[in-house]
Amino acid sequence: MIIDHRFDHILDAETRRRAWIDTLSSFFVTQIDPEAIVPTTAFHRYHHMNQLVFGEIDASPQTIERTPALVAAQNIDHVVLRLYTSGRTNISIAGQAHEITQESFVTFDLSQPILSETKGMTGLNLAIPRRLLEGRVGDVSAWHGQILPSASSPITKLLADHFRNVSACLRTATPAQMSHIVPATTALCNALFLSEADSAYNHAAVTNIAIRQFIDENLATIDVEILMARFALSRTPLYKLFEADGGVYAYIRDRRLSRAMQVLSRSSAGRRPMIARLAYECGFENERVFSRAFRRKYGLNPSEINASSLPLTDREHASLLLSWMKDL
Repeated sequence: MIIDHRFDHILDAETRRRAWIDTLSSFFVTQIDPEAIVPTTAFHRYHHMNQLVFGEIDASPQTIERTPALVAAQNIDHVVLRLYTSGRTNISIAGQAHEITQESFVTFDLSQPILSETKGMTGLNLAIPRRLLEGRVGDVSAWHGQILPSASSPITKLLADHFRNVSACLRTATPAQMSHIVPATTALCNALFLSEADSAYNHAAVTNIAIRQFIDENLATIDVEILMARFALSRTPLYKLFEADGGVYAYIRDRRLSRAMQVLSRSSAGRRPMIARLAYECGFENERVFSRAFRRKYGLNPSEINASSLPLTDREHASLLLSWMKDL
């Protein structure tokens, strides 16, 4: 499957600029100078490789940021390995900026914030679930934002050539051939990360993502006591993880409401769930409590939501690319 975002059919520059920003909104807060022109040659293209997502990009000047809020909301425990093939880009972590001036790999740990400012670039992306990285690699959190020139070692040269060849193969490879290309690509990525003698394990980042995924998987029954027992945490460190979200209870309530919004907005008129049943399935004690919380967040009663409730429901719908990432 392919998602192909091209802009050569959009003649109006402002419309093209907004469309470009929309294509990146699933994973990044994107800014483009109002005076900047997004050329008609710019594009994003993504290929679903069953266990991986491979991307190709030709970007105009822009700033993209994976904010703490996006990290917390999306619970994506993946690593993106990007090969910058041309252009000049600054990568910033915690206020520390470093410039890419030659063809280089950069690791984006999607469980951590990062800021990227480019004057224009082309590149190739590979999104890989953390679980596909071998245990002996350790956690790749310490690689987050690191710039590794593709000519710096034999393994980086090999992987850069592999990325370019994968890009070419994706247009013609059969499913049987892809079944071999995917594990080969994963193995080469593992080889790259093994080049570090000691990879620091970021327990806080990994645990934070794991807790939020666990909440999403158990919305109907989750509570603080279950989280404390499941992750061997006392109340103080658990509450600290959710300070930016208004507290752990506020976060759980917000995720339950988001789930309810997704269910309601995707339901046809003849197949809408009963509100009381939906409230129970989303973890609310009764319909009255659910409806009051839902109205406070969205300004509408649950019974008023339908598939035409745009753009309100758009906030709760993951893009196709985001859904691919979550399903890897």
